[in-house]
Amino acid sequence: LTVVGFGGGDYMSVDIEMTPLGAYTVLGRPLADLAGACVALEDALGPGGRELADRLREERDWDARFDVLERFLIGRVAVGPVPTPAVAWADRRLREAGGNVRVAELAAELGCSRRYLTSRFSAEVGLGPKAVARQVRFAGVRERLAHAPKRLAEIAAAAGYYDQAHLNRDFRELAGVTPTEFVARLIPGGGVVGDGL
Repeated sequence: LTVVGFGGGDYMSVDIEMTPLGAYTVLGRPLADLAGACVALEDALGPGGRELADRLREERDWDARFDVLERFLIGRVAVGPVPTPAVAWADRRLREAGGNVRVAELAAELGCSRRYLTSRFSAEVGLGPKAVARQVRFAGVRERLAHAPKRLAEIAAAAGYYDQAHLNRDFRELAGVTPTEFVARLIPGGGVVGDGL
C-alpha cells in the first residue's frame, strides 16, 4: 500500500507484481499487445477492470479490498489462457540458468524451431527469449554488485559475460549508469539512492 499526496487529497494504490506468464494468464491476452504501453486498468483487463476499481473503492477497509482483489485474480486465472508448455519451460530454464542459455539451445532441447519458440515466447511473455535472458543476467549482476561490489571482473564472468567491457556496455544500456556509478549509489544495509533500476 502506498499513500501519497495527490491533487490535495490522499491517493491509495495497490501494487501487484506478477511473473510475465502470470500476467499473461490474468490479463487474458498476449503481453506483446501491451509492450511499452501505459494503459488504464479497464484497457488491460477489459470491463472487469473498471468493475474491480469500483468495488475496491466501495470497500471501507483494506482486508475487504484484498479479499475482493484475491477473488478477482483467482477468477481470472481460472478462465485465462494457459501459457504454451514450451514457453513456460523455456522461461523457467532461462531463469534457472541465470540467463546463460542460448535460444538455439532452448529450441533444440524442446525439439522445436528457434522461430516458433521466439514467436510464441514474444507473444506470451512480451519480449523475446534473448531479451529476457539479457534482463535475467542484468538482474543477477545487480544483485551480486549489491553484495560484493569490488569484484566486477568476477561478477562479469559468473554472469556469463565475455568480459567486463561487455558487462559495462549492457549495464549502461539497461540501467543508464555504469556498474561503478551504481555501486557508488548503494546504501549501506540495502537499497540504492534514486533506485529506478
